Parts: sequence; C-alpha cells; structure tokens
Amino acid sequence: MTKHAVWNRHSRSAFCVLALAACGSPPEPAAIPPEITPRLVGKAPPATGGYPSVIMLGPEVPIETPIPVEPALMDQYGTAFRPKLLVVRPGQPVDFKNSEDVLHNVHVIEAETRETEFNIGTPVVGAYRHVFEHEGAYDVSCNIHPSMAAFVIVTAAPFVAVADSQGNFELDAIPEGTYDVRVWNLDSERRSERKITIDAATKSLTLTDS
Repeated sequence: MTKHAVWNRHSRSAFCVLALAACGSPPEPAAIPPEITPRLVGKAPPATGGYPSVIMLGPEVPIETPIPVEPALMDQYGTAFRPKLLVVRPGQPVDFKNSEDVLHNVHVIEAETRETEFNIGTPVVGAYRHVFEHEGAYDVSCNIHPSMAAFVIVTAAPFVAVADSQGNFELDAIPEGTYDVRVWNLDSERRSERKITIDAATKSLTLTDS
C-alpha cells in the first residue's frame, strides 16, 4: 500500500534518556500528540479492471509537504507497464524506462481532456524523465503493444492510500481536521468526492455508497 506524508512522532532527547537511565527509571514511551489520529482503516470501492481505488485526502487548512526529490519509476518489461498504477505529486519527476530488449513507446493522455501529454519511444539505455505539472488521471499506453496499459494519478493531496483489490486501505498519522476526500476508480460510477471531519474518535472511513 502506497502511503504519503508520514508524520514523525516526537521522541525524547538522548540527554533525557541517559539521565533517566542513570536514575534507574526507564524512559516512558513517547506519546502521540493528541491532534494526530494514529491509524485509520477504511473501505473504498473494489478494483475495476485490475486497477485499485486511490483515496486522496486534502485538508481544508492546507499543509505544506515537500515534493519528493527522488523520481518515481514506471518500467516496461514482460510486455507490461510496472507498476500499472503509479501515484505521484505535481512537480515530481517520473522516469519511464524500458528494461527489456523489445521496442516500446510511452503514450500518455490526460484522461478527462483526452489531450496527449507526451508520446515518446522508450530509450533502450536510461529513461525518459517527465514532470506532471497538473493534477489528474493519465492514461498510459504503448502503441506498439495495445495490450499494455497503465495509469498515472497526479495529486497534490498530502495523504494518499491505494486500496487493495477489495477496496480495503489504511492511513497512518492523520492530523485532526476537515478534509476534502476524493476517490478515483477506473469506473467513473465508483468515483466520489465528499467532505469528512476526522478527530481523535475517528477509527475508520467508509467511502462506498453501499
């Protein structure tokens, strides 16, 4: 399961730990700040066509989260895109690579507008690097091998989970507050947007209509 923006928990300084040890008292475990919900489990719509649901939580009060420096990777081998679903941030570099001795190309189309983002032959050595600037779902295909397909989901939401095939997902360390929650699914009838308030009593999220 893909998770983003894991929040660091407070820990005691080494000085305090050593001082307590010298007094013969073991240090108490660091407490999770009360404004953080430690763990949420949830239910989203099941996978469609082999593509799982993607759950995106955008806080009503924006949270600044750094864009990953390391590029994400979508590879081509076994005449397939791997992974077939990739979630990235706007501005994050993405490498498209060909790891087999077979001619491939990568044709990326913005799913809603049907406009081509790019269409390139995949380098045999190295990779083609692309930066998605706008949020959205992007169809990925290989024109040489029509059976090859994938999706890139680009979202600025700092908290994201990819559900399993049955729609089950988990999220760790979610700050209390109000969130705009979006669920992407290949089936447009299974997509949804809603506003949800998360507090210390929130243990689960149900993001299905049934």
